[in-house]
Amino acid sequence: MLGDHVVLSGERNMHQARPFLSIGLILLCVLVGRTAYSCTGTALVAHDGSVAVGRTLEFGMPLDSHLVVHPRGSAFVGQTPSGEPGLAFSAEYGFAGITVSDEWSLIVDGTNEKGLNAAVFYFPGYAQFPPATPANRKRGVSPIQLSTWILANCATVAEVKQKIDEVAVLGVYLKYMQTIPEMHYKIQDASGACITIEPIDGALKVYDNPLRVVTNSPGFPWHITHLSSFLNLSPVYPRSRTIGKDTFAPFGLGGGLVGMPGDFTPPSRFVRMAIFTQNYPQPPDSAHAVGSTFHLLNNFDIPRGSNMPPPKTAEAESDYTSWTSVSDLAKLQIHWKTFGDPRHKMIDLKKALADTSGNSKQLFLGPQKPEASGASLNVTSHLK
Repeated sequence: MLGDHVVLSGERNMHQARPFLSIGLILLCVLVGRTAYSCTGTALVAHDGSVAVGRTLEFGMPLDSHLVVHPRGSAFVGQTPSGEPGLAFSAEYGFAGITVSDEWSLIVDGTNEKGLNAAVFYFPGYAQFPPATPANRKRGVSPIQLSTWILANCATVAEVKQKIDEVAVLGVYLKYMQTIPEMHYKIQDASGACITIEPIDGALKVYDNPLRVVTNSPGFPWHITHLSSFLNLSPVYPRSRTIGKDTFAPFGLGGGLVGMPGDFTPPSRFVRMAIFTQNYPQPPDSAHAVGSTFHLLNNFDIPRGSNMPPPKTAEAESDYTSWTSVSDLAKLQIHWKTFGDPRHKMIDLKKALADTSGNSKQLFLGPQKPEASGASLNVTSHLK
């Protein structure tokens, strides 16, 4: 049945993934005729149990993103391929999220008042939406509206699993991006539970994600299997070794994790983030977890000029990190920085929802275009 979902454990599916293709062949299949969108997502659980969840946003073009706040009762209508109205729903929970341009119902990354975070990641060459029919149109939403529906209707990851059949994600053309966005999703709640949702063969498949890491294509089970290729990696400082009469010693700090993939492909970024998060010292509380998550994500900033789009695509601009966001799921705070202003900004979700007076509000996220440059904070007068 269209819209049916399958719950799978990432660990169990290490041996159920599709047969391996070479990474080069996979990237060729994924990138030909498509722009390079390279988002990376992760989360940290602090010693006190609080959770910080974060991601980078690289879309090969600025999304001109805004931050919107939607109070309880906000009304939404799903988009469908035919242009007819899809699923109509109201927000059971208030939430805030980062948009595509000024499309207030298209949430790329958001957090609701129950501490549930929903994030959208590009999934080129693998997303398979069901054909639109009169039956599924009534439950239809566009690919970037699924996160909106989840934030409006669910409080926990468990509830997302229970309710996911109530919605059908349809292949809707998005004029701003000039494409049908091929997406998969990372859902994280305040308990630390995390899942990845992927549209495969016209159904939404749900995978438990204990690593709390997502990048892009291929599918999540493939990334889990691929990690087995890096079991030898260790952050431990390497020991000296004697061969014959010669002793070979490390050059200095940085000898750990030698051999870890360092490029910006989705498989390499997944491996790096999984290794970083598994070895990161556990932060004591949510404030430290937020700062630590930003530091982790700094390693995944894509510099302009380092990753050009495939030939014969509309964009001539290199992929680059246009914004980074981190949500504190305990304190219900959303933090972010943009390409043109790397200083962290934050909204308090509880206060923002209390101040809406029942109406949605928005704030421009900050300068995100390639030519943007933010002014440094002048602290000369603080010298003593």
